[in-house]
Amino acid sequence: RVCMLRRVVVSAAARGGALSRRSSPPPPLLRTLCAAPASEAAPAPHTALAPSVQAAGPASTSHEVLGLPPDASELDVKLAYYHLALAYRPDQSGRPDAAERFAEVGRAYSSIMGEPWDDAAGVPSAAPTPAEPALQPASHVPAFPRWVHRLSEYLERVPQRLDLWLMPSYSSVIYHHLRAGELAQALCTFEEMKVEGEVPSHAVYEMLIRGCTIAMRRVGKGEVPDHLTSNMLKVVMRLWKDMHEMERRPDYWTYNELIRAFGKAGAVPQALELFEHMCGNVRLLPEERAFNSMYEMCVLSGNYAAALQVFDEHEELRKSLWKPRYTPVSFSLLLAAVAREGDDLHKRIQQLPRVLALMDRHAVYPRAEACEKLLSACIATREIGLAAEVMSLIERVGQDVDPEIAARARRTIGEGEGGAARSLDEPAVEAKLERRDSSSS
Repeated sequence: RVCMLRRVVVSAAARGGALSRRSSPPPPLLRTLCAAPASEAAPAPHTALAPSVQAAGPASTSHEVLGLPPDASELDVKLAYYHLALAYRPDQSGRPDAAERFAEVGRAYSSIMGEPWDDAAGVPSAAPTPAEPALQPASHVPAFPRWVHRLSEYLERVPQRLDLWLMPSYSSVIYHHLRAGELAQALCTFEEMKVEGEVPSHAVYEMLIRGCTIAMRRVGKGEVPDHLTSNMLKVVMRLWKDMHEMERRPDYWTYNELIRAFGKAGAVPQALELFEHMCGNVRLLPEERAFNSMYEMCVLSGNYAAALQVFDEHEELRKSLWKPRYTPVSFSLLLAAVAREGDDLHKRIQQLPRVLALMDRHAVYPRAEACEKLLSACIATREIGLAAEVMSLIERVGQDVDPEIAARARRTIGEGEGGAARSLDEPAVEAKLERRDSSSS
């Protein structure tokens, strides 16, 4: 398709056609169509960036680190930074010097832009400790038969076939860049789109916000966001501001993407404020996706009490006609918010009966690993009644938990019931002693 359109555009341009709106340089879409094929092009979209990606030795100046001349514009600096930072992300790049190069690129960008540099933002923090394990994805289970997926793939190819007869627009170019994971090129096309005087649509802003959110690295509990995540959040805020200036009214999906961006960057107060605004606007009322995004952000950032506040808001909305539903992901995150270790575990564990009752009502039950964590939390807080409730659930569902944890829970429950029985017998024993003393006297 691209080769055919390139031949048409090049032949029309050679005949002096009216495709070009200016003599030099050609429009960005014409440059896109006339570019070299993917098999012939360099790995990087900008030729000035390709040498810097493969450079091995340290550069002497900040512009050399980014592979740019000293007189490069601010837009070129940003695009080169996005390209190199995404290429050297330590959690995605396989290069042995990725962490060092990632920090070097961030330091060079901060120096050129005149922004303060924090060494803690240079290299991403270490992985979660065993005491705070990361949430593991559930095993894949096909939700639909194979013919549904084949039909979906066919319907997805229909607009692509129609594009063969249409001139590509800025929106379609941005969309294809984002689908290919080329965020820097998508932002470059967006800037050219505004230079050409075309007003971006609501979908363009939403796609770019989502692309920036995907490029971020989630900030865990006690971690500091790296420079790429911080700068991606700044880009998201600029897009949000530009969206309002262009009078593009954000909808529910835009708010949801913005909440996800705040959550991945660790900006929990801003996300909570935005979520409160959604709950107070009938047009933006959150549903399960927004609630799951809030639960995930609060749990992974260690704000377990905030997750339970979102749970209260969820319950309040379910009393209305809106009734946002719960999903297994919601219950999994709520159990983590209730049972994770922390200073207020004694207070949070009191919400466990509510969560278990909701799960039982929806016929969703915790897995064996979750039951073991719930038992450990109940034993640690000496909540005998809650431990007995969890053990009853385990026996009813038939979960295969660790025998050592189960034995410890039964022993704790037995000791607690024995102590309660002794405390109940003490008044009767005292009354009997008093009657014996009075009769002897």
